Amino acid sequence: MNLYAPNVALFVIAGCLAFMGIMASLPIELPIPGIIADNSALYIFLGWFLLAAGSVLPPRQAEASVR
Repeated sequence: MNLYAPNVALFVIAGCLAFMGIMASLPIELPIPGIIADNSALYIFLGWFLLAAGSVLPPRQAEASVR
């Protein structure tokens, strides 16, 4: 199985999802609706899943330059 470096944007999105999940599990009030402790594991899982999927998928090849 070949693993690749994930896209930088995907890495940032996965990190934000994981951070939101960790912040939702803490006993503080977040100003974002829908971010509650019941959903914290889902956000952490989605961040992990995106990062895992991004490392398995091969990078897109650059198309041949148009003349």
